[in-house]
Amino acid sequence: MKVDYLICGAGATGLSFLDVILSETDATVAIVDRRDAPGGHWNDAYPYVRLHQSGSFYGVCSRPLNRARVPGESFDTGTFELSTKSEILHYYHDLMENTYLPSGRVTYLPMSEHLGDGKVRSSLSGEVTQFDVASKTVNASRVSDLSSIPSLHKRSFEVAEGATCIAPNDLPNKAAGHDAFTVIGAGKTAMDALVWLLRRGVDPDKVTWVKPNDYWLFNREKILNHPDYFMSTMAAFQGEFEALSTATSVQEFCEKMEAVGIWHRVDQDVQPTKFHAAVCSGAEVEALRSIKDVVRAGHLTRIEADKMVLANATVESGKRQLYVDC
Repeated sequence: MKVDYLICGAGATGLSFLDVILSETDATVAIVDRRDAPGGHWNDAYPYVRLHQSGSFYGVCSRPLNRARVPGESFDTGTFELSTKSEILHYYHDLMENTYLPSGRVTYLPMSEHLGDGKVRSSLSGEVTQFDVASKTVNASRVSDLSSIPSLHKRSFEVAEGATCIAPNDLPNKAAGHDAFTVIGAGKTAMDALVWLLRRGVDPDKVTWVKPNDYWLFNREKILNHPDYFMSTMAAFQGEFEALSTATSVQEFCEKMEAVGIWHRVDQDVQPTKFHAAVCSGAEVEALRSIKDVVRAGHLTRIEADKMVLANATVESGKRQLYVDC
């Protein structure tokens, strides 16, 4: 089969490229993906995940993703158009089924893998399709290959018999029936799990947070792509440029970013040592501060029925504890 482009990966990157090709050229495209549906890693994401930032930053050029809504819940105050997992998957599925495939210029092969040289193999039947690619083969799965998806990553610690440890994807189905919760990890996935528990009414005193590191976070209210926040967002950009131009050390830059409100941190008494560009609203940070049982003793090495063994300490825990590996 002859096509102009072969795209490997039907996630956000691959579909954005496909969208532009279809909109601006008359080229034909084959798009190959290991998953059963378009949307990339969103298919494997935990159910309560949202975009970190407004949906106006995301999606493809031909159709907006964002919805004109302002959530009213306390945890979401001031956070515009944070698309949910289900919204994002529906968006990409609808584009594929009702826009891309009907164009007659797209061949979509889910549950398949590119072997190289235009050869694509079905992971179910084993059948190999040979594509004659006239222009380019585009690897749009490179970012996904380099990242770790919480539900698929390999656990870095041992779990003894009698202890219950789950991936964040399982939290809504497994949370009931436990006396207390321990969330393991310091990044955005852990923060999302903690905020989910708090939003569902779990007492912060029943939550333990195992944090191997502390992170600087983007303050969502300072970088919102929304008319209501235009002046504050522009002021934040100005503050960042000033910080970059005047800081004489990494430490001073971090302090300046916090001073102008672009960055913030959960614990004001602990100096963060990392920044992975996670975004949290002020309301989310305040909620996270309500969790007082924070364990900073290095990485977890083993969970036993009644305790956690960390690199620098052993911490007793209850037997009806649910551990969430983030």
